[in-house]
Order: sequence, then C-alpha cells, then structure tokens
Amino acid sequence: MREILKEYVGHFSVQMLFVSLAACLYAVSALELWGYWGWALVVIVSAPFFEWVTHKFTLHRPLTDRPGFWRDYQIRLHHGHHLYPERRDLQFAPTSAIILMFIQLYASYALMIWWLGQPHQTVLVPLLTSLAYYLIYEWTHLAHHTKDYRPRTKWGAALREAHMRHHFHNENYNWGITNG
Repeated sequence: MREILKEYVGHFSVQMLFVSLAACLYAVSALELWGYWGWALVVIVSAPFFEWVTHKFTLHRPLTDRPGFWRDYQIRLHHGHHLYPERRDLQFAPTSAIILMFIQLYASYALMIWWLGQPHQTVLVPLLTSLAYYLIYEWTHLAHHTKDYRPRTKWGAALREAHMRHHFHNENYNWGITNG
C-alpha cells in the first residue's frame, strides 16, 4: 500500500491537482463561499455521468488512421493503457488532458453560474469539488491496477472487478472507475 501511495503522490499530474486543490480551497475559504456548497452536489451527481461519457466517447474514440500527433496523443491518452494496462505511466491521464478537462469544467460551471445569476466567484465551489473528485478517481484507478491492493468493501471489490472485466474481457462495457 505504501508503494502505491508513493507512486500516486509522486506523479506530476497528481501533484498539480493537489496544488490546485489547495489553492482552490484557500480561495473558497478566503472568499467565504461555503454558503454555496449546493454547487458541490451538482458535481457529485453529474460526475459519474461525466466519467462514463468521457470514457466511452472520448477515451474509446476509434484511433485515427493517419499517423502523427493526434494518433500518438490518442494512444497516450487511453488506447495505450488498454494495450499495456500494467504500465504505470499509462495509468495516469496526461497532464495536458487534465488541464483541458478542467478548462472545460470551469467554463461549464461559469456558464451555469452566470445563467443562474450567481456571483461569479461561486465557480470555485464546483471546481474545488471536481478537483477532489478527480484525485479520488486517479487513486481508485491506480488501485484497480495494483495487484497487491485488496478493496476493503464489497462495493470496492465490485468496482475493481468491473474495471478488470472492461480491460480483459470486453472494453465496450463497464466504463466507470469510481461508480458502477
């Protein structure tokens, strides 16, 4: 367990996420935005759907036929992870993909908040929640691929089993990592 934790906190994208989480947490506290905690529920409710859509329609999008940057990026983004599921470097999302995802999330939250007439700084609450969720996602995914890791709950064991079926039986099913 100690080895997997060292790999997790030692990965650059995870470190970047922790720094972003700390900065966002500081901003939410400094701006006294805790009264807008309901926006965290939006993330918690929508994240499993977002995870499924992203996995199914972005990560498993067919590889482009043309060699070059985009095909190489698709392989690094996810297709390589299916070819070599034991490779640690392919178990974490590329930093560039995480940055793009959080830009999209920020823009989506900002648009919703603007549309509903909420103060613009409220966007930090769902962003904070998304950062925390994604750190849990990366940890869970890493744990699923660690042979020595033993889930402590039936739910955890079922999630791991589903993810392993996704990898080794049929990658057209079991798209979730942190949910069924």
